[in-house]
Amino acid sequence: MSSDNQYFDLTTSGVGFINRFRLNKPNNGNPYYSVTIAALRGKLNDGKSQKTYIDCNVVGDAIAMAEQLAPHFADGAEPSIMVRFVAGDLEQRKFEYKSGERKGQTGYALKARLFDIKWFKLDGETVYSEAERQRKTERDDASDEAGELPPAHPVQAPADHAASADATGASSMPIEVRLDKNDPYFEERRQALRDQGYRWDSALNLWRLPRAA
Repeated sequence: MSSDNQYFDLTTSGVGFINRFRLNKPNNGNPYYSVTIAALRGKLNDGKSQKTYIDCNVVGDAIAMAEQLAPHFADGAEPSIMVRFVAGDLEQRKFEYKSGERKGQTGYALKARLFDIKWFKLDGETVYSEAERQRKTERDDASDEAGELPPAHPVQAPADHAASADATGASSMPIEVRLDKNDPYFEERRQALRDQGYRWDSALNLWRLPRAA
């Protein structure tokens, strides 16, 4: 009989905003990051989405992303940063208000451990975690292979189609195109190439326009 400990996992994932980013430095123990995530819920486009606040200690894979976020919160800055997150061990804890109008009253807060930050968005720029970049690359490669140009059998356009292309100026299109996956418009540019008839050549890692012989 196995003596390994087994646990029930309670994991939640979603999109939200980072609030109260802080680096905690306990007297006994190592420093650690903690954040409050304003997790979004409800309809996306009706302007009535609501927020659920989750107070998280940052652990595991999320630490590397927290280190990238830290400079943006330096000197008390409060930027608006959206994240896709994974948190676990969610529980409700009660506390007592120490000041303000509710001093002495009991409140409740959601606590969790922040396992992963898949990406964060700031000023229109998306920064992916290393693991998420790798997954995205693998997905892109798999998508490209589905439309790959067979190297031994180049696709040939019919003669009348080629003549039409020359007449409309399409023959001036470049035969080979390389895209930069760091380009923020990478997906749009790739789809445009597909729409124009380009095919992916995995041997050369570029997009090629089939031409008539």
